[in-house]
Amino acid sequence: MGRNCTICTSPRRHAIDAVLAGGQSLAAVGHKYKVSPDALRRHRAAHLSPAIVAVAIQKYGAESALSAYEGTVTRLESLIDRLEGLLTVAEDRKSLMGGANVAREIRSSLELIARLRGDLDTRPVNTTINVLTTPEFTGVVSCLIEALAPWPQARIAAAQVLDVEEVVP
Repeated sequence: MGRNCTICTSPRRHAIDAVLAGGQSLAAVGHKYKVSPDALRRHRAAHLSPAIVAVAIQKYGAESALSAYEGTVTRLESLIDRLEGLLTVAEDRKSLMGGANVAREIRSSLELIARLRGDLDTRPVNTTINVLTTPEFTGVVSCLIEALAPWPQARIAAAQVLDVEEVVP
């Protein structure tokens, strides 16, 4: 089993992510946070959200990416506090539609914070399943070849098309 990423498990992860997004050298970040440049390189490649890097550098430049990241998260957290107050008002007034709308905004803000922090990975996962190697498919092929026993020509043709060796009865 693989090791856990030391940066992801660090209590200073968000600050490290922001500094990495700002484009500081791995050596400088490693020295500042007492972590190895190799761990930072692996973390940046596998776990640092590309959205953090792109937004921080484009909007604020490499120098102030950390303060921009922290400022954005702080503003979102403040917005969530205000929205929770509105949700309480909607509940007190028994406004189902108002409460549902506010709850949706809270969920959206929480999702955005999770994305910025890299806690929510929305990249697609590709899974390839080779059905040709499954026991079920192998059983079907065997049954087919066996069923064609009375017709040797058809049996040979089917075996060639299915790319299997013909089983001699």
